[in-house]
Amino acid sequence: MKRLLGLPALLTLFALGSCFPTLEDDLNQVIERDDRLLKEYLQRNNLTPIETQLGYYYSKDSENPTGTQITNGDIVGAYYEIRTIDGHLIESYLDESKPARLYRHLEGGLIPRAINFASGLAKTGESFTLYIPSYLAYQDYSYQQLILPNSNLVVKVKYVAKFSETELKAYEDGQIQSYLAANALTGYVKSEEGIHIKTLSEGASEGTATSDGSIVRIEFKISYMGSETAILESTPSTPTQITVGSSSNLKFLNLTLKGVKKDAEYEMLVPSHLGFAQSPQVFPFLIRRDLFDKGFVTQVVRPYEPIYFKVKVVEIR
Repeated sequence: MKRLLGLPALLTLFALGSCFPTLEDDLNQVIERDDRLLKEYLQRNNLTPIETQLGYYYSKDSENPTGTQITNGDIVGAYYEIRTIDGHLIESYLDESKPARLYRHLEGGLIPRAINFASGLAKTGESFTLYIPSYLAYQDYSYQQLILPNSNLVVKVKYVAKFSETELKAYEDGQIQSYLAANALTGYVKSEEGIHIKTLSEGASEGTATSDGSIVRIEFKISYMGSETAILESTPSTPTQITVGSSSNLKFLNLTLKGVKKDAEYEMLVPSHLGFAQSPQVFPFLIRRDLFDKGFVTQVVRPYEPIYFKVKVVEIR
C-alpha cells in the first residue's frame, strides 16, 4: 500500500523532534525503507495482519465483546511488550498484578505513536499484536543498547481500561489512600482539591504569610509516589524562586504555597490533574529523562500518576 502523504502529513508523522530531515523526498525514502523491511519480515514469517493506511499492521489476538470502545480523548490503561523485528526486547510490562500504564488517546499522547493509534480500534480487555515501522515508533532515536536507530517493532499490547478526567481523579485518589494505608503513613490531611498534606512545621510564629504575588524561595524534592529517587530537586545553595499565584505555576504550587510562613515545611501526595498531567507518555519509562534532556518531551515527570512533593519555605518577599 503506497502512502499518499503530502509534506504537512509527512512532517506530522515525526513527533520526536528535529532528528529527521525535513525534505519530502528524504521522508518518503524513510517511509519506503521501513515499509519494505516490515513487509519482508511479515512475508518471511508467514504473517498476515491487517495493514493500516498509516503504515502499521495489526492482528487482534483476543476480543472482548462486552468491553467499552476506546474513543478520542480517553485516558487508556495498557500492558505491553515491545521488541524489535529481530527479537531484541526493549521492555516487557505484561504483569497485570501491577498498575496499568496510562496515556491519553490523542495525537501526541504516547511514544511509540502506533500503540496509541491502535487504541481507537480496541475495546477494553482486548489484546493486539502490532507491527510498527520506525517512523511510527522511535524513528532514528537511540538509547544505549536498548533502542537502536530506525528500529521496526513488534508490540504485544492489552488495552485494559479507560478513564474520563473524573474517573482518573477517583482512581488516583484510591491509589494514594491505598499507599498511605499499606505503608501505615499517618498525619496526612486531604485538602478540598484532593492533595494529601502532612505538616512537618508550621513555620515562624511571627512574620508575614504568603499571598498572591508573594515571591518565595523554596527547597523541594519531587519523586514518584513510593520512590526515594528524586526526579527534580533543589540544592541547599540554590533554592527555587516561585511567585505565588502565577498562572505559569503548576496548580498544586499555587494551592499549597498560599498562606504559608517562612520555615514552613510540608510533605504532599499530589494527584496528576494538579501537577504534570499535560504531557505525552513514554514507553519504556526508562528513556523519558533522556528524551527530556534532548528536547523531545517538555516535561521530565510522567503524566497520570501521583507524585510526592516535599517543600520548605526558606524566604518570603
